[in-house]
Amino acid sequence: MSRLDFTLYLKQQEMRQKTIVGYTAVIAEYEKWRDALPDSSEVVTQLLVVEYKSYLRTMKKNHPKTINRKLAALRKWIQFLQTTGQLKEVITVKDEALADMERWQEPKYLGKNQIRDIRKGIEKEPSVFLRNRDRCMIYLMLYLGLRQEEMLNLELTDIIRTPGKQKVIVREGKGGFYGELALESAELRGAIDQWIAARAKSRFAASSYLFVSQKSAHAGKRTAVKMIERVSKTSGVEFTCHQLRHTFGKRIIDETGNIKKAQELLRHKHTSSTEIYTMHRKEELNDVLRKLDDVM
Repeated sequence: MSRLDFTLYLKQQEMRQKTIVGYTAVIAEYEKWRDALPDSSEVVTQLLVVEYKSYLRTMKKNHPKTINRKLAALRKWIQFLQTTGQLKEVITVKDEALADMERWQEPKYLGKNQIRDIRKGIEKEPSVFLRNRDRCMIYLMLYLGLRQEEMLNLELTDIIRTPGKQKVIVREGKGGFYGELALESAELRGAIDQWIAARAKSRFAASSYLFVSQKSAHAGKRTAVKMIERVSKTSGVEFTCHQLRHTFGKRIIDETGNIKKAQELLRHKHTSSTEIYTMHRKEELNDVLRKLDDVM
């Protein structure tokens, strides 16, 4: 069977097109690597998996997270081969272990003063359209923890404002996960209302997408990049969309002390992805050490 059959197999499992393209590209890379080996008669074996991991690590110098993404594709391909009767051997594909320094990086979240400056920076934008859109975009990531792609792909029908049932629906988040997030923040509700009012005057008011640009019915990644550049300049704070999500996660941990709640709100599949938010910045740890003089 060909990679086309593998593509059809992935489609039958209702995987996202972006994931399907990524998985088939990885298998093409694997097959090219395997075919270059002195003896490439086997399609895939346990030994080949181990050697391929070593190749990705030493020759390609892929980051552990990149290796694990490729291994996920290989794992799914092996499942396909077994399902279609092309492979009888039981093969285990273990993820690459992350080195301590790579796994526990110092968290890149924003402090209260930085958030205050960003909020002030948003309000300095003279264009009503841009000011209201920037505010709504940033607040969705800061107050609800949406990823950039999730925020950009929201549709108007994903914003539910029924009294007692106010929520934002993420129909296809990372990994294809569906999520419903309660709209409890008054700041965020206000930002959404102000943007929708400004959006109604746009020539793309009939678009199904929540975020439109002045030139397109669907604001894309370039719009988000320009937004961050604009607000960074007016606020004096350099930040990224993902830092806004990191800040949301850190605040949840600080307020609840409950990693399970944070995992659910961040929509992480595993708690290991959430554990980074329990880490503290160096200045916070240094402050703890300084205060020991007062308690010893």
